[in-house]
Amino acid sequence: MSDLFKHIGWENTMEVWHLAVLAILLILGFVWEIKKQKPRKVWRIIALLLAFISLYIIYLSPYTLSQKPLQSILLVNQNISENELDSIRREYDLPLLQRQANSKFKEMGKAEVESLNQLDFQIDTAFVYGYFPQLNPNDYQIRKDIELQKGIQIDYPKSIALGDSLKISIQNLESKASKILAAIGNDSISKTIEANRQISLATLPKATGYILAEIKVEEETYHFAIMVIEKEKYVIQILAATPDFEWKFFADYLKFQEHSVYLKTQISIGKFKSSFFNWHDSLQFTRGVANDLKVLFTDAKAWQDLALTEQNQYLKKLKENRGSLIFRNNPNSKIRLDLDKSKSTNIFSTSDNLLEQNNYNYLQFNNLYQLDEVAQNSIFRKVTPDVIYGVINFQNSFQLKLSGKNQEYEGIWTPVFSDLIRSSTELFYDKSEWAVQHQPFFFRLWSGEALDEISIFNLQNDTIKLKSNGDFLYPERKHFMFYPKQGGWHFIQLKTQSDAIPFFVHAESIANHSEFLSNYNLDYLNYRNFTDSNAQQRELKYTRESVTLWFFLMFLLCVGHLWIEDKIA
Repeated sequence: MSDLFKHIGWENTMEVWHLAVLAILLILGFVWEIKKQKPRKVWRIIALLLAFISLYIIYLSPYTLSQKPLQSILLVNQNISENELDSIRREYDLPLLQRQANSKFKEMGKAEVESLNQLDFQIDTAFVYGYFPQLNPNDYQIRKDIELQKGIQIDYPKSIALGDSLKISIQNLESKASKILAAIGNDSISKTIEANRQISLATLPKATGYILAEIKVEEETYHFAIMVIEKEKYVIQILAATPDFEWKFFADYLKFQEHSVYLKTQISIGKFKSSFFNWHDSLQFTRGVANDLKVLFTDAKAWQDLALTEQNQYLKKLKENRGSLIFRNNPNSKIRLDLDKSKSTNIFSTSDNLLEQNNYNYLQFNNLYQLDEVAQNSIFRKVTPDVIYGVINFQNSFQLKLSGKNQEYEGIWTPVFSDLIRSSTELFYDKSEWAVQHQPFFFRLWSGEALDEISIFNLQNDTIKLKSNGDFLYPERKHFMFYPKQGGWHFIQLKTQSDAIPFFVHAESIANHSEFLSNYNLDYLNYRNFTDSNAQQRELKYTRESVTLWFFLMFLLCVGHLWIEDKIA
């Protein structure tokens, strides 16, 4: 019965005095009917009662709610050519809505709609081509961005350790070669990138701080900043469900980086092999967990097989050290993560459902879209005040090592260290990777201190102050957002940090001609996860249908019965 009333609504609200007046009128009506001495009093009183109730329900204006059916859809930007539209239609075979100049959406042959919420179905998966700053994440279940088919793609690390080589990857998606001119700090690099190929620009930073970079490709210029921090040596444990080359090569890589590593591999039921790298006598254990444990890498299967008390021992130590728990997503495995305080989320993977992209294989999954995507299809994370939870989804990276592709191997693991592990000295934050004039810029900061305001200034000394948005789950997580009016370098100044954080705002005119910038989603995932965390339950979409007409017919029927009774009695 409670489920029934969930799908019934009223335009007007019921008041106590309404019921009092209705009761008085009903009593007067009953008295009147009894005094009239008419036959069939019972039927007349029932008709009178139903007439009054129907009249009042007509005033309340009831309606029913029926859940909209799920439907996947294509959403495309307004500046897409007809040839591209035809190509996308043929590939996906889904209803296509195109954004208009007035920010409304239009499907071919149908009327425009102001928002996706006005569609007669709710969107299951939104396949998006182009950038939509006004898309409300509550209007769809899952978003999947269609990859660029032309232009260039630039990837760079958010931070690196002093002494490590800075590598910037540039992919040319065009059918012709392009010339690259790069200024990275004090270094200048000139290269040609062939059609549909990828190159890596490398330089060795000489000091800590921020390196400002400029990449010029043909007529397009891109700017960004990389943070160089003091190199930290972590205490790392690895739990391997079975002996395999992935963890063996990774442990050798960590040893070369001078981290202290303890690799524990299950070789049979109840039997384990232990391997130590750079493990010093000062590093002590408590029930198999290193006291200084900073990072635990584990196969999802190995974590599943641990007793709950063992899991809690690892988690307790990681929370004490503000560490990271990083899963490798094995075939046919399940990871249980507490993504919010009300329930846990199970992340599944299947061995027969591989996704291939850029010559690498990734396991497909469910529920992983609720995490932040650090590297496309391959690295995801969930940040909490004490622990960063990570999921590694790429498979068999050791084959890069076997093929002598050491730079590619290091490149695929770099985001793990720059985005999934907290530095001991620096504040932990993330921000929009590419800022564009008049488009939203997001900045998210984790701080245990009272930091409810930040300052943003540019080279012209224009300064604005931003207030933080509250966070439903974690008071330590501060969210900031603004729309930059001017292009050029901007800097974020925090009260708790002397060095300002730089970011470059690309001019709107450049972004409109750059396939790369115009299709960049401006960290939509960060914003989506923020809005989701502030809503306990995703809003369901319903179709509203008025049922007032039925009660009006009942009222006419009852009044008609009373009138006819008067005439024939």
